[in-house]
Amino acid sequence: MLKQNAGPLKNRGVDRSVVANGHSRKVDDHLTECDGPKEPYASLGSITTAAAYTALPGWTTIAFMISLIFGGCCANVFALEAIIKEQPSSGPLITFAQFILTALLTSPSFLSLSAGPESLFLSRRVIPLRSWLVYTTFFVTVNLLNNWAFAYKISVPLHIILRSGGPVASMLVGYAFNAKRYSRGQILAVAMLTVGVIAAALADARTKGQSTSAGYHQNDSTMASTLIGFGILALAMVLSAFQGVYADRLYESYGRNHWKEALFYSHTLSLPLFLPTYSHLLAQWRALLSSPSLLSIVSAIAAKKGSVSSSPLLLGTGLAATSRTALVKSVPMPIISTTTIHLLAELERFKSLQFILACIPIQVFYLLMNALTQYLCIRGVHLLSAKSSSLTVTIVLNVRKLISLLLSIYLFGNNLGPGVLMGALFVFVGGALYGFEGARLRKAYKLSNKKD
Repeated sequence: MLKQNAGPLKNRGVDRSVVANGHSRKVDDHLTECDGPKEPYASLGSITTAAAYTALPGWTTIAFMISLIFGGCCANVFALEAIIKEQPSSGPLITFAQFILTALLTSPSFLSLSAGPESLFLSRRVIPLRSWLVYTTFFVTVNLLNNWAFAYKISVPLHIILRSGGPVASMLVGYAFNAKRYSRGQILAVAMLTVGVIAAALADARTKGQSTSAGYHQNDSTMASTLIGFGILALAMVLSAFQGVYADRLYESYGRNHWKEALFYSHTLSLPLFLPTYSHLLAQWRALLSSPSLLSIVSAIAAKKGSVSSSPLLLGTGLAATSRTALVKSVPMPIISTTTIHLLAELERFKSLQFILACIPIQVFYLLMNALTQYLCIRGVHLLSAKSSSLTVTIVLNVRKLISLLLSIYLFGNNLGPGVLMGALFVFVGGALYGFEGARLRKAYKLSNKKD
């Protein structure tokens, strides 16, 4: 639910990365982003963004960027966990929804009627389609593996912690296959990340079936399932590191200012690859459709403040008394507020809105919310990247990830043991150190070039 140093589109603990000023910036749990627009593509979104930069004061623009990142990314993680708590195997469907929405929202910058049918009505590419096909194969595989891990008893907090260890794989692969060399500070940071990830994984494995697995379906093979989940995440990090190596070589040949092209083609070309999983996606979609309606959930929130029978909306949903009671108990208590209760009380006066809410399954609502907030998070990281240094991006996104972890614990009752918390501390400190060291090296490199 995306941040470190050099290498365009290189993953360092997240699905995707940000290219900015020739350096990669990690984005987050399921995102791709980069520096400010520098290629000759224009769309209504980019024009609107430029107008906003001109019209709004500096502090307003900053507040807008931070709102997109913290609001969009944190809401994205909330919606993700709300889905997988009920449907742990829905990772592929979540990935598909994210990809198709991002492809649709980025397509206006690349669709061109003047290009003609021989070019599929697409604007001329800077990077050849064959190269994007290779990159997309890495990209979609990494994203599917990351979301598939939820089906193997990996909780969202643990998922966040483990995926923060991406720089470990990136450093090893970069050293072995891309002839990269790293400073002592970077090696120390990655060592801390390694210790943190291993400590968190071992601690979680020891306590599985007790705290961190609360709310997930249990069986006798929980330990084996968890180990498979760890293996899936490890494989995803290794493949993501190779994706970064390929992206490095790609951008060395064609330039580093084509983040929009990468965003569009990596998502659009991924869509046909979901065809072999059609039956699985359909089964997951039907499972989400069978969830209670949005009206039932908002009514349950109102009822939880008092009693089940006190909510006229909930009584009107047609649920049996036992089902209503179970539904009320399933609502996370921290999200209830007096303001929410007042809004729900007003809702009783609008019958047409009640009908709409009664037709929308809550899990489908969460799916749409997850896909949309991911794109908002991507845009926020892009705006921040265009307006600030890579160190600022690293710090902001590490704080964002920490807040997502805390919100997951608070809203969904994910109790992390002392070993997992200690591992998380090592991971976040190591990630911060990695960002600081990367910024220091880039600054030293620029000073060296000026002297030359």
